[in-house]
Amino acid sequence: MIREGLNAMKKLNASITLLLLSSAVLSACSGKESGNSPSPEGSAGNSPGSTAAGSAAPDKSKRETIEIYSYTQNANASLPAGDSDFVKKAIEEKFNVNLKLTYNMLEGDDRYNKLNVRLASNDSPDLVLANGLKALEYKNNKMLVDLNEYIAPEKQPAYFKWFTPEVVFKRFSMDKTKPEIQRIPIPVLKKSPVSWYVRQDWLDKLNLKVPANLEEFMKVAHAFTYDDPDGNGKKDTYGFSVSANGSGITFDWPQWMANGIEGVLYVKDNKLVHFQMDYRVQDVLRDINKMVKDGSVDPDWFLQKGTAHIDKAIQGRVGMVRDYGGQFGLASVPSSPAARSKEVNPNAKWTAFNAIDGVPGFQENLPSLSVVVTKIAAKNKEKVETAFKILDYLTSEEGYLLTHYGKEGVHYTRNGKVITLIPEAMKRDFEDKGDWLKAIYQVFTPEEPETLGFEVVDPRQTAEEREMLKKIKSYPISAPIGTNVSPPEGVDLVNQAKLENETMAKIALGELPAEQWKTVLDKILNEMGGQKLLDAYTEQIRAAGAIK
Repeated sequence: MIREGLNAMKKLNASITLLLLSSAVLSACSGKESGNSPSPEGSAGNSPGSTAAGSAAPDKSKRETIEIYSYTQNANASLPAGDSDFVKKAIEEKFNVNLKLTYNMLEGDDRYNKLNVRLASNDSPDLVLANGLKALEYKNNKMLVDLNEYIAPEKQPAYFKWFTPEVVFKRFSMDKTKPEIQRIPIPVLKKSPVSWYVRQDWLDKLNLKVPANLEEFMKVAHAFTYDDPDGNGKKDTYGFSVSANGSGITFDWPQWMANGIEGVLYVKDNKLVHFQMDYRVQDVLRDINKMVKDGSVDPDWFLQKGTAHIDKAIQGRVGMVRDYGGQFGLASVPSSPAARSKEVNPNAKWTAFNAIDGVPGFQENLPSLSVVVTKIAAKNKEKVETAFKILDYLTSEEGYLLTHYGKEGVHYTRNGKVITLIPEAMKRDFEDKGDWLKAIYQVFTPEEPETLGFEVVDPRQTAEEREMLKKIKSYPISAPIGTNVSPPEGVDLVNQAKLENETMAKIALGELPAEQWKTVLDKILNEMGGQKLLDAYTEQIRAAGAIK
């Protein structure tokens, strides 16, 4: 349920309403060690595109066309022509197919509308990438086939390095009461690189240390506001900022963690925790209001939108922010906030930190996109089987390296499991050309090389920056709910979220006393179906095994 709100947003800087609504919608819903090029991981004998000694080469004129209906993460990206698309070339040679990757749309309704027109004409891609809502819609309309015939650890050994059979066959199933599975998940970045950042040069000037708890966080915010951290003699800086988009309270505030709420929807002590249906929110809001009244928070925080708070941090007007992308503090990346801050002030330096040391402030991401096969496509089972072999290849070591870093010896070098990038070649061949490798082929696997045991060295990064990234990855995260959940019939999530957001905002801004939260939550739980919602989620999570 909460999964798509987390995955789609990249950062939890959107309003509480957006989080809940996007969540609810969704829930309704090879070992290339020594320069050799072996067959895809786990496959026996020759790879589909290889030939045994003395045998004839595959007849390219008899190649089948395999279509995967995907999307692009960048509307301006397109695949290069001919052999410049080295991923397509490798797949076509390895599997002796013509690969048709339908990608020229962003994820959204337009993509599905065009697909639906084709399906109505009895025309279907071999594999379709679908979000939770659409997968459920196609299932309910009896358009999908059971994938048990095609999917198994022995058939897709590379794919099952990303997921356990329990996740694929049970937790991600759309009907956990039946053995059929009509979708399989696309790998997702399990742990987002979420971190707070603080101006280290300001801390040094004021002789302060990096905050490790809420008291220290508020102390630093106050000093950044009132003690002239940039030394320009003007009162033109603030300690902390967010962009709330005029609705609710984002998870950028460390007050959530300080008061025991460690994520949006997660399991702790064998119980479900829903951040908007918790009486501890009263204390969260009281502590936020203390900072607001202190004046150490950017006064535009509630109404400003998007990345306005990040822009202010770059300009030197704000000293602490939370970021969700992972590159904020990398001055070696020209487009990063850290690099852009140095354009404003060459002495600007940002340090990553976990605002409440040792406490989770995020939960593990769950898959949101899936692969489905229509009954139309399944009329040619051989093509579907080949399509799944291609999917397995894309998740293999060989496929992963090719789709993330390019060609060995051209775009990177390899020493065992250590991958050292060649930035100039990457920039020349794909990054400066719409970053097509990332936009189109990295849809199938996240930037998570450690899943396959790789260590990636980017020579553009300093040793200090590499340590920063390791530090961020070391932050604790809360236990995930382990499955997608859907609300019971009759529960009005829209009005629930509206009341929750309005009340949170008014308390944080000082327009209502913090004690009002208990009254409102009582109403939500007892009169608006809130308890019914929590009970339904708990049972679904228990069925998946995340709650005993």
